[in-house]
Amino acid sequence: MTIKEVEKLLEIPRATIRFYEKEGLIAPTREGNGYRDYSDEDVEKLKKIIILRKIGMPVEEISDLFDGAQSMNEALDTNIANLQKQMEELKGALKLSQRMKEDAVEVSSMDVNTYWNTIEEEEKLGHSFLDIAKDIVEVEKGVIAGFFAWTDVNGRPYDSWQKMIVLLVLAFALGEFA
Repeated sequence: MTIKEVEKLLEIPRATIRFYEKEGLIAPTREGNGYRDYSDEDVEKLKKIIILRKIGMPVEEISDLFDGAQSMNEALDTNIANLQKQMEELKGALKLSQRMKEDAVEVSSMDVNTYWNTIEEEEKLGHSFLDIAKDIVEVEKGVIAGFFAWTDVNGRPYDSWQKMIVLLVLAFALGEFA
């Protein structure tokens, strides 16, 4: 089956299919012309992946399931715990959002100390809010990936001399020329 047929059958974009292939979750065979040939087993595996992703399971956990590194029961326990944590975080965010709406707050006149203190008090009571540290991790991943890529974070190709300078500085910093 071609990627176009799988895309249509499962109603997912081909980029998603290729992503799961890149992550090593599926491995279609290649025909003589180099095109991917997706078997019925590949399609079934994609369906499993989609189901697990739709319930919020991370790709790493799905990979562990397929590799046998953990059982479905363990993965589901972890997923349920993660979903419950997310629900708790959302409750705090929802409660504060509703209060701010009731207060008819505007960003220009917001009394930040009132809401800052509310968050601190709620967190002391064991209530949680969204973890903004995840924002930093995602940005840093992009910066690091961009540093080792041939393009910058906006997808523009580096000039070759800039890339060489970066690689030389990196090699020197790692002690390759010491």
